[in-house]
Amino acid sequence: MFNYKEITAAGSINNYIRKFWVLDHSSSPLYSDAKYALPNGCFTIAFISGGGVILDSAKKKETVTSGIYLIGQITKRLKVVVRPYTKAIMVQLPAWSPSLITKFPLSELTGQLVDFGMVNKALYKAFSNIDITDEHLLISKVYMELENYLYESHDSSFIKNTIRLFTANLTDAPLKISDIALNTGYSKRYVEKKFNLLTGLSPKEMYSILRMRSLVQTLHKSDNEMSLTKLGFEFGYFDQSHFIKAYTNIMGSLPKKFSAQEYILPVNF
Repeated sequence: MFNYKEITAAGSINNYIRKFWVLDHSSSPLYSDAKYALPNGCFTIAFISGGGVILDSAKKKETVTSGIYLIGQITKRLKVVVRPYTKAIMVQLPAWSPSLITKFPLSELTGQLVDFGMVNKALYKAFSNIDITDEHLLISKVYMELENYLYESHDSSFIKNTIRLFTANLTDAPLKISDIALNTGYSKRYVEKKFNLLTGLSPKEMYSILRMRSLVQTLHKSDNEMSLTKLGFEFGYFDQSHFIKAYTNIMGSLPKKFSAQEYILPVNF
């Protein structure tokens, strides 16, 4: 199994970079065991060196070779296998950050990844000139280079405020577009169109993903001992069948089969 670790983003930049996470398999001549990554409402800048990483979704399987990439939103769990002699350093960006560093149409990135040179040529050149296997050097470089980009904009504020509204209501009845429109002062049509353009997801999809991640956190902490009926009710699912359908749609298996060992989960939820 690859070595996994996380490094929390420092200071005020934490508003724009959630964390750095590292899959280090650089000293192994073998393929790693498979683990699942889960949707989290974030984008990822991936720095991959060595043999590469195999990503296997329900729709396709691909090998991501050495390079620098921007990974869009994923909507279902994603199987990850790290190839021999590979190290991957990931920069986790909340949904409001990518629009500050690129004009690339983020709505086209859902379930996809793109060479970072297509996202921002200046940043790609700066990152390509350093040793991307050294996470300390790389993190320092990321801080220095992104400092010129990460300033609040009208669009980033809209996404941030909407997601904050979501996270404050994850255990209530699902929010409606009309609720978001009322809170933001925009029309429902504007909310839907702008949110999809900037995040690649509809507001409903984003809310469902954030709610499921919070539910998985609770399930993990309870060591699967909590009643699934009670868990579903706690997170606003109106009956058990509704909960199970929502869970299997993202997780690809039944709630009672959840095993934390199968997933790449945050060190600290």
